[in-house]
Amino acid sequence: MISNPELIHYACIARSSTILAQHQSEKEPDMESLAAQCVAQAPSNHSLFSHTVNNRTYTFLMDPPFVFFAISHHTLLKSQTLPFLHRIRSSFRQTLSSNNHPFAPLSFQPQFDSIFSDALRFDPDNLRSPPLPLPLPPQLLKKKKRPNDPPATLDVSDDVVSSPPHKPQPLDRHNKAKHVWKKHVWVLLLLDLFVCAVLFVIWLWVCSGFKCMAY
Repeated sequence: MISNPELIHYACIARSSTILAQHQSEKEPDMESLAAQCVAQAPSNHSLFSHTVNNRTYTFLMDPPFVFFAISHHTLLKSQTLPFLHRIRSSFRQTLSSNNHPFAPLSFQPQFDSIFSDALRFDPDNLRSPPLPLPLPPQLLKKKKRPNDPPATLDVSDDVVSSPPHKPQPLDRHNKAKHVWKKHVWVLLLLDLFVCAVLFVIWLWVCSGFKCMAY
């Protein structure tokens, strides 16, 4: 959906260099000759092309032999301009399939007002919203078990229900750090005890027992 339709200065449907229908903004009424030059030089090797110059963005949607073209203000996001042109193309295809029209200049102008209005109201976000999961029937949530019924099983595949990965809580990280700290303290104490024992043995060997304490 276009946030501000006034940002669309001009829009048209063309077949080669023939403009079949067009829309001109009241604030930018002199766009027809410029648009005709742009459509005549439309990049045929691209399916989509846009160019911004002098605060205007020129956007081409190619669908040979047709060209869907728009001139918009440079502040209009491409995420709005492209769905707008795609919607014009979709509505135009429906018009082609329902009627036989000659491809003469402005031959589709009577239908273009409704096509243009429909494209302005089109909201692509509605197409991206995922469907909500259906609730389980009550009989599946609570079912009285009969004496001879086999035990009920529920087949849950990975692509239907997935548990989010467990994230360590701050308390878990604190307990882990405390455990590591205690382990390091015990290692240091044992190392000190070992050193003291070695020094005590050396002292006993030098003094031949406790003779040094007699002096």
